[in-house]
This record gives sequence, structure tokens and C-alpha cells, in this order.
Amino acid sequence: MVIKINKKIEVVKIEKKLILPDNLQKQIEDFWKKQVEENPHLFNGEIWSVTKFEELPDKIKIHIQQTNYAHYLFDERVGIQGQYGCYNLNCGILLETQDGYYIIGEMNETTSYPKGLQISGGNLDQNDIKQNGQVDIINNVARELKEELNIDLFDKSVVQEYKMQYMEIPQGNRHSYAPMMKGILSITSKQMEKLYNNFKRLLEQTGEDVEFKKLHFIKKENALEILKSLQNPKRPYLEDLIELDSKLKED
Repeated sequence: MVIKINKKIEVVKIEKKLILPDNLQKQIEDFWKKQVEENPHLFNGEIWSVTKFEELPDKIKIHIQQTNYAHYLFDERVGIQGQYGCYNLNCGILLETQDGYYIIGEMNETTSYPKGLQISGGNLDQNDIKQNGQVDIINNVARELKEELNIDLFDKSVVQEYKMQYMEIPQGNRHSYAPMMKGILSITSKQMEKLYNNFKRLLEQTGEDVEFKKLHFIKKENALEILKSLQNPKRPYLEDLIELDSKLKED
């Protein structure tokens, strides 16, 4: 479920890693071996799971502990109920072009979500964590945006404005906390398409990973209808996010 937020978000790292029961850990390890056999490109990197979420009068405070991608993927595809679920913290940004198109990325076949649709964003890593344990989620968004779309979040000639505006919170079997920014680009959809195609070509020439196979430019006026018509798998938050942002723009 995606909600609109208007409070500052503070994220704090807990030093102790998340410890899982032995029987659950064994299930995850067996599951991971099968996933890697099917997709050798998978990497069991660090993931940060939310262990405490507080909505205070002046801010939202989130406490996180380190786990790994195998834990996250097992929870997403098999399911873990209760305290040992992987309540993954990730960040993203919904981009809108100057001529009124949302930018949705289609994941490459080599990723864990082949042909899946999502906004630009991703999981935290050590680069986002300061020495005092505070987590810089804007740094996370900026890094992911640069890696995936070759956009500098702080370059006014490309990004006109941005702000933290939404958050995905857990609902049912979906265990995810995802602060999401809204960004308005200074360039049109055609300019963005050209920029991305040049960037993708460069990545392919240098043998670097291409996360987004292609970009979908979806007119905001009927974005939800267009999104639903696409046959690709979609991140669970995507339709909620587009519907919420479209309504706010209409108002």
C-alpha cells in the first residue's frame, strides 16, 4: 500500500545483524541454491530490514538491521510471517517529464525480476550509511538514478525539482517499506528517451550491467489505464503509486 507523506524520514541502522532461526535459515539456503541455478546472475548482497517503525509528531523514524538478498527473495516468493519476515527498506523516485509522461523502467532478463516494471530505485548499501548510523536515503535515490538512468538528481538542467512525497508500507504478505520521491524533469520524454538510449548503448559497449531493458513513457492523463494494459509483471506498489499521484495532480 502506498501513502502520501509530509513528514521528515529518519532512518537509523542497528549494528547487530538480523539473526534467523536455524530451520528457517536452512530453508532460505536451499531456496537460494535453486534460484541461482535458474539465474546465475543473482547476487546475495546485503539487504536492510525494518525492525521498528515509529510515526512521531514531527517525523517518521525507521530502525533497520542487516540481512541478505536470499532472505528478501524467500520472503517475497515463498513468504515468512511474523517477526522473521524481511521487511525490506528500499527507496525510489517517480519521474515525470516536462511534457507530462511518467518514466517506468522495464527490468532486463538478467535481473531477478525479468521484464518487470518499476520506478527507478533500489536497496540501501553501505554508501548510504553515515558514521553515526544515520542513513542518507536521498543519497540512495541519487545513486540509483545515476546508475540506472544516468540522471544527476542535483543537476537543475535535467531535474527541475524533487521531494519526498510517498511511502510504501507493508500490507498483507507484502513486506516492504519504500520511501518514494517525486521528481519533475526539466526535459521532455523525447529528450529523456534519447539520453537513455545513448547511456544504454555505452553500457553495452563497455560490458557493464544494464538494469533497465527499456523505458516506458506513460502519459499521466490516463497513466493507470495504460499501465494496466501492459502485460509485464509489475512491482506491487506501482499501480497504487501511479493512481495516487495522478489523483493529486488532478486535484
